[in-house]
Amino acid sequence: MNLLDLSKDNALEKIPTLTWLPWIGKDYFNSNKRLLIIGESHYSDGISDEAFLHNQQLAARNDFTRNTIYQTQIQKAYEHKPLKNLFSALFGGAIIDQNKVWSQLAYYNFVQRSMNYSTSNGQKNTEQPTIKDFDLGWETFIELVKILKPTDCLFIGVRAAEPFERMMDKLNIKRTDRVVHPEINNVSPRTASITMDGQPINLTFIKHTSAYFSPEAWGYFLRERIEI
Repeated sequence: MNLLDLSKDNALEKIPTLTWLPWIGKDYFNSNKRLLIIGESHYSDGISDEAFLHNQQLAARNDFTRNTIYQTQIQKAYEHKPLKNLFSALFGGAIIDQNKVWSQLAYYNFVQRSMNYSTSNGQKNTEQPTIKDFDLGWETFIELVKILKPTDCLFIGVRAAEPFERMMDKLNIKRTDRVVHPEINNVSPRTASITMDGQPINLTFIKHTSAYFSPEAWGYFLRERIEI
């Protein structure tokens, strides 16, 4: 994966709550505008116990997020619907150079444990992150951004915004209040900012980009706020 910057791995591995190393593009730190895209969570599925166990073993690797990005975005081995929809909104459906784009981005998942989406006795599990997961996610996020130093963070999903003020106050992080914007595609985006080491970091929360997400509806809002 020669698209990655591995220079921060030693520091990242010291974050006790960080299960998966983030994707950090090789040119990410070379830009004055640094975008960190934040997914919600990984999922372990499987229609048998053996398949589920295999997927859990894959998810136990600390390079699981990086492998997921490489396989879906660079190799195109399978489709990653949330990222496909997000990029359609960001680029307006234009053809993009994935290698170039992913050389400039950082990406990780906010919830650092895998959700159970296995099928057992004909019933599909659909585990969702808990409030505790999101609280812990903010603690991990603060440690992560100390290293990655993004200027902009784009959250896929708005659930992480719910405990934002409470957790920033608990962690003694300078912040603004959330701004709730007019509804788009049945969800109101949120924006806020924090200050780390004297530098502002802009936070944008949008509708989860999997099911029922409209790239056309969200495109203008995103392109007004996100430089990529």
